[in-house]
Parts: sequence; C-alpha cells; structure tokens
Amino acid sequence: MSVPSFLKSESGAVTVDWVVLTAAIVGLGLAVMTVVTTGVADLSDDTATEIASLDPGSMYDWMGSTAMVNSGWGSLSIFSPRQSQAGAESYAASVLAGHNGDYQAAYDQLYQQAQNMTYADGESVDDFGAFEAMAAANNVSLQTGNNLTYAEMHARYEANGTIN
Repeated sequence: MSVPSFLKSESGAVTVDWVVLTAAIVGLGLAVMTVVTTGVADLSDDTATEIASLDPGSMYDWMGSTAMVNSGWGSLSIFSPRQSQAGAESYAASVLAGHNGDYQAAYDQLYQQAQNMTYADGESVDDFGAFEAMAAANNVSLQTGNNLTYAEMHARYEANGTIN
C-alpha cells in the first residue's frame, strides 16, 4: 500500500476514535474520584469524631427511676469482665430498637439469650438485667409467665455459674 492510499484509508479511524473515547472516560472517572475522595474522607473523619465523643450510657436515662432498684439492676454486680453496666444498657436498648420498640419481643429474645447463655461469663444475664430495669423504668408491663426475674437469675448464676 502506498503512502497516499494509506492516508486516505479510513479502516483504522474507528479504533483511534475508541481509544480517544476510552481515554476520555477514564480521565473523567479519575477526576470524579479525586473530587469525591476528599468529601468522603472528611465525612468519615467527622463521623468517627462524633461517635468517639458519644457516651452510650448518656443516651438513656438509666438512673432516673427507683424501678431499677426494684429489679436489682445497679445494685448487683456485673458478671462479664468484657462488659460494663453502660455496655449492657446500650445492648439492651439496641435489642429493643431492633424490635422496633416492641418490649415483649425484646424481652423474649433477651430472656432466651440468658437461658441459653448465648454470651459467656454471665454477659447474657447482665443484658437481661439492663433490659428488665429499662422496662420497669418506662412502666412497661410484660408477659413474663413463670420466668425468672433478673435478681433470681443473678442469684442462681452467682451460686452455680448457670441459671438452669
């Protein structure tokens, strides 16, 4: 093929067009990524700072009621070495939120977890006690049947290492 006929030929022009279009799309993607990365990093840092500054125990009024004294919560020791009183209270509140505020469903779940010792070292008993106190503080009536109270569970676990 001669040089003049090569220059007039359009058979390779489509390939060149696709190379240029692909390079433009990649360049646009990199530009968008550069702009978005800064905003996402800032939002992530702000979220981490806000979460780190929260005290989970302060989100709820755990000490505003004598009902907690009646349940034994707060006056009995926490069993789990991995969890604090505030941690148990926060977990109990999250279970309630997971059941969309249905106290009975949350009670049933936490009671079953305590019966099964779902979490080791008495942590399930601690979680149940926090929930029982929260329900009492909010004047919630629960269908407990012949279930153990937190104080009864606590005494059994303390004496035997089990509540059954």
